[in-house]
Amino acid sequence: MDFDEEYRDGAISHFAKSIYEVIIRNGEVPFHEIKQLGSFAKEDKSRFERALVELQMKLYITICGIRQKTSIAGEGYGWPATVFCTTEKFWGNEVFELAAGIKPDAAEEAITGRILELKSDADRKKMLKFIRG
Repeated sequence: MDFDEEYRDGAISHFAKSIYEVIIRNGEVPFHEIKQLGSFAKEDKSRFERALVELQMKLYITICGIRQKTSIAGEGYGWPATVFCTTEKFWGNEVFELAAGIKPDAAEEAITGRILELKSDADRKKMLKFIRG
């Protein structure tokens, strides 16, 4: 399903939708700017962070770099901030077009195989929970 379908079905929170729209409108957006551009309040901190994780886990956004805050004089200051963008912007649409052609069973089998290459004694039940969410 695409983002709008998942949102209509209630699989994506309204808070996550607000964050996603900020990123769609602005391209690559540092963490602190998402808060400013979306007018998120300090009281929303835990919901904001949960929504960011939700969007990353569903592969709608990804970390695409770091950027320092900039002073009025145009100079960087402070610790670098994580920058987010859509996964399509980061990877390109071709990856998603190819992925759409992979059957779910084949994808699950490939991921399971890779996990077992890395950790041969991995618990099957835990692997499936990881893969299926």
